[in-house]
Order: sequence, then structure tokens, then C-alpha cells
Amino acid sequence: MRIYISADIEGVAGVTSREQTQKTGFEFSDARKWMTNEVLAAAEAAYEAGATEVVVADGHGTAQNILLDDMPDYVRIVRSWPRPLLQMQGIEDGHYEAALFIGHHASSVSAIGVLAHTYHGACIRDIRLNGESQSETSLNTLLAAEFGVPVIFSSGDSGYIRHVQAMNPAIETVITKEALGYGATSSCTPKVACQRIREGVSRSLSRRNEIEPQPLPNTYLLEVDFQGRSQAEMWAYLPWISRKGTYGVTVELSSMAEVMSFITFAILYQASGVPGF
Repeated sequence: MRIYISADIEGVAGVTSREQTQKTGFEFSDARKWMTNEVLAAAEAAYEAGATEVVVADGHGTAQNILLDDMPDYVRIVRSWPRPLLQMQGIEDGHYEAALFIGHHASSVSAIGVLAHTYHGACIRDIRLNGESQSETSLNTLLAAEFGVPVIFSSGDSGYIRHVQAMNPAIETVITKEALGYGATSSCTPKVACQRIREGVSRSLSRRNEIEPQPLPNTYLLEVDFQGRSQAEMWAYLPWISRKGTYGVTVELSSMAEVMSFITFAILYQASGVPGF
């Protein structure tokens, strides 16, 4: 049995401020250790349930946060950027019984959620698929479904977990902290969070056959709203991209893999730049 884990940091217990999520920031070394331990708790639960391999995608910041020396031999780590499937790179590599999301967070348009954003807060205002606003989790879940993999577990703050439960109430969830606002929490200790994650993953794997992959849409009309108007303006230079409003572009694609590759290019490509933009 192979299990896939997509890991982020904003939903990890104890993480409250933007500084903790940046490699030069206050408590970052602690935060990456907390993230590593939550991933390890999930991996150990999967191994105890019979997994022979656990593939983990490090999906935050530099994507080099998880401490490799703390991982057991049955774990493989997907690290660094760029990569076309972002936080789900590796899901395309063979068959998985299930996917687990550790430390994820609410979207940029969520009313409440700790450090809420969608992939790249400095770049993206909102992402909509077929007219509906998306979170990283909803898009990642659809991408997993395209490869036949159900998402069966997710952990993060209370606002994020409400979003997950509304998306699919069958998914097993663990709240790592209460969201008091964008940058304030009431958090359990990292040790307690790891124990809850270990127990939650075990429960989810015991009933994994009850959880189906998320249904896929029939069409893939993607809309991306950027933070800067010049981004939308220049994207619309491409003949297959349409401008939508001041900050947005829209494009019709044929699969979730194409959707994710488009988003990846939009947030990671760095041109030489134009003075004044």
C-alpha cells in the first residue's frame, strides 16, 4: 500500500504569524520542526496501517522545510520548485490508496482562516474554476481525483476544517488550533497535535474504502485574479488568454493537470521585469 501526503505549514499547530513561515523569520526553525513532526505522525500511522511507501510533497515556501533526517526509510520527499503539480507533485507517480493533507489552510477569500491565502498571497487574489472560488485544498483534491486517489484526511485550523467538511464531510479531519483571526490562534501543543493527527490518520485509513475520489467537473474554465493589474494585462497578450476585469484572466483547459500547470507558471515564472511595473 502506498500513501501520499501533501504538507504545508500554515495549518500546523503553533504557527500563527507570517514570520514563522519564512526561513529568516522568528521561530521558523521551530515551525519547520513542528511541521516535520506532524508529517512524521501521519507517516507513522500510515506505516502502522500497512503502508510500504509514503510519498510526501513539501509544499510550503522553498519546499525544503521538512527535516529529512527525521524521516523513516519508507518515506520519499518531493522538494523544491518549480514543478508542474505544485503541492501535489508525485501524485502522478504510480498508484496510491489514499492522500492525506497535513498543515493546510483556508483560501484567500475565506472569511476566517490563519494566514489564509491561495498558493501565493503576493501574486493571487482568487482562483475560480467554472465560476466557483477555489482553495488550494479543493484544487489539490480534484487533481488527486484525476489520478484516481481519494483525499481521506486533512488537518489545519478551525476555519480551514469547516471548509474541508463543507467540501466533503466524509473526510476525516483534525483541528490543530482555533482560528481567532488571520494572525491569531488558540493552539494545542505540537505534541498533542501530533497525537491527534496519528489517531485521525489511523481512523481515516481504517475506512478508506468508504471515501471516493472527488467527482471531476465536465469542463475546466479557469479564472485567475492577480494582485497586480499589469499581470492580467500582460497575460492577455497571449491569444488564448482572455482578460476579465482589471485584475483577472480566464482560460479554458482540458484537465486538472493543465489547470495546475497554468497556476504553477502564473505564480513561479519570473521574467526579467520592466521598470515601473
